[in-house]
Amino acid sequence: MFRFWGKKTLTMLLAVSGYLALLAYGLSHGRVLRIEPVRKNFYRQIFFSGNQALHIIGFMGLLLGIIVSTQTFALAGGDSSLVVKVMAWVIVWEIGPLFAAIIIIARSGSAIAVELALMRVSGEVASLEQMGIAPLDFLVVPRILGVTISVVALTAYFQIVAVVGGLAVSAMFKNVGFLDQIHRFVELVNPWLLMGGMVKSLVFGLVIATISCHHGISVGTATSAVPQAAIKAVIRAMLAVFLLDILFALIRLM
Repeated sequence: MFRFWGKKTLTMLLAVSGYLALLAYGLSHGRVLRIEPVRKNFYRQIFFSGNQALHIIGFMGLLLGIIVSTQTFALAGGDSSLVVKVMAWVIVWEIGPLFAAIIIIARSGSAIAVELALMRVSGEVASLEQMGIAPLDFLVVPRILGVTISVVALTAYFQIVAVVGGLAVSAMFKNVGFLDQIHRFVELVNPWLLMGGMVKSLVFGLVIATISCHHGISVGTATSAVPQAAIKAVIRAMLAVFLLDILFALIRLM
């Protein structure tokens, strides 16, 4: 039993060290975006991870805003000020960054892992190396930076849609002006809360992109490794995001 858990712990530590090394590489080699093909990969990743997810993020944000607003009214008996406070705390700080991260993991994290794994299995990565092109510069750096920017932008979009939708519903229930609700929200929301939500989304984006790229680019040559890479990328990215969310909560309580 001790050998089993010891082996599991060692495997996890090696994986974390691999994530950190790849993240450090991606952040320190951002200058490669000046190269035209790399920059095109960067724009393509933003389009896929960000632009193509707008409708999903918008729809989920609207639904969540309505749910939070109606449930708060049901529990608080129509206290509009409490609705505004709950919207600020739940949407801006907690649910917004978390939901956006989960959607990106489901859409982009698995897709990146599969794409890179297929390129490794089919020999495309080896071909890049033979041509003197660094695979990490061409394949990984634009994906890490593109996914991170997409997560931050989608989080802000999710928060705006959720808050506006939730406050619109609360205005109807309370029979108050929608603009009055918006004004109250602006007065009550803490700027540090907004900044904290953006910092969380930035960290989530870096972690999601790094884990997905790591499991995609580090597979072997067997075709069966492709779905395994996708599964590991999704599960470990989810686990990392939830652990980081708990860490942020603990930091805020200090």
